[in-house]
Amino acid sequence: MKEQLFIEFEETTKELFEALSLFSQEEFNKIPFEGSWTAGQVAEHLFKSESNIPTVLKGSSEETKRDVFANCGIIRKVFLDYTVKMKSPEFILPSGARKDRDDFIHRFKETRRELKTQIETLDLNKTFTNFSFPQMGCLTGWELLCFVVCHSRRHIRQMKIIAEKLKAVAA
Repeated sequence: MKEQLFIEFEETTKELFEALSLFSQEEFNKIPFEGSWTAGQVAEHLFKSESNIPTVLKGSSEETKRDVFANCGIIRKVFLDYTVKMKSPEFILPSGARKDRDDFIHRFKETRRELKTQIETLDLNKTFTNFSFPQMGCLTGWELLCFVVCHSRRHIRQMKIIAEKLKAVAA
């Protein structure tokens, strides 16, 4: 499971940069259809949701008294079910401000590089106690990594759909 999660992290990191590169700066801030976020808003939401994970992994932790992957099944089920439209917690909602695509690419590169280093050097079997995940509580490092992978996949898919819609409108 550990090796698989690391491979998935590497794959979704590559896919994230590919998805971001689908957009010009102008397209990054264009609403593709009514009720949708822009690609820039999706990127901001994704960045807000994962940018604090390196801080959580550097913070307080304790020995885990359960299977270190116990919540991975739930995380996968929730975030990879594309038939369910989810409501984002307020603290990770994107703003209405214009987004800079290149800035997000740079910020994601830094965060993903830091996460990769932590995956390779920290004891992810521990439960990290500086953040309580909604409805699940404190997660292990492996579960946090699983969240990054699954949440990224969900929003990479969303960005690809936005790109398709924008191309169809432009055609």
